[in-house]
Amino acid sequence: MKIAKYPVKYKYRIARLVSDVFSLGLAVLIVSVTTYFLQSYEDMLKRIGTDNVEILTERYNSGLEWQRWLALIFPALVLALFAAYIILTLKSHPFKRYNVTKLNAQECWNVYALCASLCKIPALMGIFDVMYIFHQNMLGVNESPFSLQLILDAIIIAIIIRLGMHRISSITEPVAETEKKSEDTVKVRINPAPHARGAEKRDNGQEDKK
Repeated sequence: MKIAKYPVKYKYRIARLVSDVFSLGLAVLIVSVTTYFLQSYEDMLKRIGTDNVEILTERYNSGLEWQRWLALIFPALVLALFAAYIILTLKSHPFKRYNVTKLNAQECWNVYALCASLCKIPALMGIFDVMYIFHQNMLGVNESPFSLQLILDAIIIAIIIRLGMHRISSITEPVAETEKKSEDTVKVRINPAPHARGAEKRDNGQEDKK
């Protein structure tokens, strides 16, 4: 994989490792809750009874029996999110708007991979929140589809992306011309000519006699 035209290595740092482990924990939680919901829903239908389920299906909800399988959408979203994360961190990126060099390419990739990993966390929290709303509505609780948590998750993702772009921009910022000139300037010490030093000594001697 490459950043701009420079090859980079797939490296793990502590911050990204912690982020990935936490994201994996959220993913396991979502899958576990989905499994528990499907089992609980199946038990609820058994308690209601087959005859009553048919009556409820005909009069109130035609999808009472099969709608529970829509809960599998959420583990599928988690899987898709992790697949997108892996693809984004393994593919090459042109980074045309940045002044990427061979020296800063690896650091740019490290920042990019960390931001991609951090974005998974609010995205998974948003999936969990929507899943909770879906489960509540399926169990007969009229839960509002609107959630402030989703707005907060979107804002957090936008902040992470913006901070990552700013960090990459600062890494790839070209050195100012004035700094280059000061670094390239060679200080030359000019020694006075011998006859000038002699004249200076004679002047000093005359001043001492006075």
